[in-house]
Amino acid sequence: MRTFSDLKKETKIHLIGIGGISMSGIAKWLLENGYKVSGSDINKSDMVLGLERLGAKIYIGHREENVLDANLVIYTSAIQDDNLEILKAKKLKIPLIKRSRFLGEIINLHKNKIGISGCHGKTTVTAMLTHAFNDGGLNPTCFIGGEDKVYSNFVSGKKEYAIFEACEFRKNFLDLKTDIAVVLNIDNDHLDSFSCFDDLVKTYNDFSKNAILVYNADDKHCKKLNNLSAISFGIENDAMYMAKNIKESDGKYSFNLYEYGKNLGKVELTVVGKHNIYNALATIVVARKYGLSFDKIKKSLKTFTGVKRRNEFLGEFKGKKFYADYAHHPTELEATLKNLKEDFLIVFQPHTYSRTKLLMDEFVRVLKNKDLIIYKTYSAREMFDLEGSAYALRKNLTGSFYAEDKEALKKLITNSNKKSVMFLGAGDIYDIAKEIINER
Repeated sequence: MRTFSDLKKETKIHLIGIGGISMSGIAKWLLENGYKVSGSDINKSDMVLGLERLGAKIYIGHREENVLDANLVIYTSAIQDDNLEILKAKKLKIPLIKRSRFLGEIINLHKNKIGISGCHGKTTVTAMLTHAFNDGGLNPTCFIGGEDKVYSNFVSGKKEYAIFEACEFRKNFLDLKTDIAVVLNIDNDHLDSFSCFDDLVKTYNDFSKNAILVYNADDKHCKKLNNLSAISFGIENDAMYMAKNIKESDGKYSFNLYEYGKNLGKVELTVVGKHNIYNALATIVVARKYGLSFDKIKKSLKTFTGVKRRNEFLGEFKGKKFYADYAHHPTELEATLKNLKEDFLIVFQPHTYSRTKLLMDEFVRVLKNKDLIIYKTYSAREMFDLEGSAYALRKNLTGSFYAEDKEALKKLITNSNKKSVMFLGAGDIYDIAKEIINER
């Protein structure tokens, strides 16, 4: 596929890993626009069931025959080269396109392109902007890298505005052209995709250099970005948009917004955590850039209740309250744990062996002295590596426990005297927690 105009409505498009957040968003867009969609995944998740109801043909498991009638196959960077469907498509000369490139084609159909990047917070900011733009009557098309509690992961809108999450993994966000490039922070994540940390910073610079950069003035690495057209936001360092007179009540924050030195008024947040002040500031900058009034923006932010897997209450199991959060990087874990007001049992599932191995010391620093269960690693795209395994992490955390499967996890939770349990991680630990609740 050279351009999106090459696609016809009768084109049969197959998505490998269709149940993933990003892929399912693309599938929803395709179905919304009248294309014939099929896809494969290893599990029949709620997202997959939802796509079936919308008209997608779903195959559980990856097999050669799944692509036989496809005219185009979309795959993610997480799919291995030896995937049976990839190999069969190549053999049959069926065109293949990477997810980020295909998303870029969709984004290019829109007049105003707003990309949200950063190692932490981009899903929340994308969702905040989705609410602000919709509440302001701008009717955007949105691709959210998580499940917003109102809009899920996709909003079908007009071609005036596209709001989308831009991920740095394997430099995928370089496939996405953007008019506004938000960079929330730059941290030591996905380092297996870069030659060194300087390469990571350079790649963020490449992503944002041809756009209006919206950046965090309190992040030392964001300040390295070289862009002559930039708008800054922050709390500590001088910035064009600043939060001052910050107040906290039960984990929720309010602040006065200063726009180029002028106090516009008070902003109140419903979502928990000081990091959400930065998320709100980034949202305000973009919304103001596109003409939304401060009154509409602050009302939208106050009513925004967040996305799933962000300090989400799941239910109860044997008198214990279950919560879940997507935190899987040491920086995110530290922020989440800092905001816990109760005495929690922590269940943490490491996400990928490479991240755990590279950041082992940081994980240990953040998780030490916690009432902690380490659940087996969610390997995602990676092969087993003992040095980066959940077992290796547990060995470095004196007093922690290790659970290899759900039954072992249930037993450890049942034996704990804690009344609240927080499940942390970006893998399937969220689904496992919900299964335990349902099994009673």
